[in-house]
Amino acid sequence: MSYKDSGVNINEGNKFVKKIQPYVKKTLTSEVIGNTTSFAALFSLKKERMKDPILVACTDGVGTKIEVGIKTNKIRGLGTDLVAMSINDLICTSAKPLFFLDYLATSKLKVDYHAEIIKGIVDGCLESDCSLIGGETAEMPGMYDGKDFDLAGFAVGIVDKKDIYNNSKIKSGDLLIGIPSSGIHSNGYSLVRKLFFSKTNSFSSDPRFVNTIMKPTRIYSKLLSMLKNKVHIKGVAHITGGGLVENIPRILPDGFGVELKSNSWPVQKIFRTIQESSSLSSEEMFNIFNMGLGIVICVDKKNLSRLQRALAAKKEKHYVIGKVTNSSNFSII
Repeated sequence: MSYKDSGVNINEGNKFVKKIQPYVKKTLTSEVIGNTTSFAALFSLKKERMKDPILVACTDGVGTKIEVGIKTNKIRGLGTDLVAMSINDLICTSAKPLFFLDYLATSKLKVDYHAEIIKGIVDGCLESDCSLIGGETAEMPGMYDGKDFDLAGFAVGIVDKKDIYNNSKIKSGDLLIGIPSSGIHSNGYSLVRKLFFSKTNSFSSDPRFVNTIMKPTRIYSKLLSMLKNKVHIKGVAHITGGGLVENIPRILPDGFGVELKSNSWPVQKIFRTIQESSSLSSEEMFNIFNMGLGIVICVDKKNLSRLQRALAAKKEKHYVIGKVTNSSNFSII
């Protein structure tokens, strides 16, 4: 029995590497040393003129959105989702993205099919100004069925220690400004899959609905890079798993809470559709989904007008959604 007979095709793996190299090269900056086919990737920090440089690292996946992508044949955007999930976490520290690595595991490698995922990763890296310096593609027959695959991503950034967002300065009365999401992003898809893509209730053939459901996660790194040079930001929350209820409190000091104003921002139709199609209460929706907001920025109210001017100059929609309170509660009024 040959290695190919056991389910691993080395030639396909080599073809895949050759196929994706032109896409990967689009992301590489002058800081990348050597080529991306070595045993390890090298990245120079020489250009980073910082007094006390701190490296920041994140890792994440895309979850069961992958299964919906497979069913709807919308897999390129999953690559962008993969980058977004780590980069959007990374920038919550005030870090600048430097580079990204990916891990793709599948039962059987299909060069053209799986290259679409890498194209999506490249899209995300270009959008976040980071280099795709390496990755791993694992062909594991028996571990996955049919077209199934899984993804993981790893991002590294850098920040000067003095510029790290310091939540010790957050106080009661500070304002919370929401920046719109592009849709569901990459959380809550176990429920979405059961509601809309089961054997008895499939929307796979509805292109408009599929495009809404599978819209890639928005990446906020360029926006945050611009804002932090124009206004003092106290904290940034990435609204991922746990929704607004769990993620905003993560940036607050102990003993502080959140008061959100209901109807202070437009909730996209897809979230209403999900709630109407399920038995979820509004409280549960806010604890699962981003409800139309991808990140929430905390600023002193005296800096609100400066922040709003900077956002308006970029024609960026934004909403004052609430404030920090001196209790540890999360409330929506």
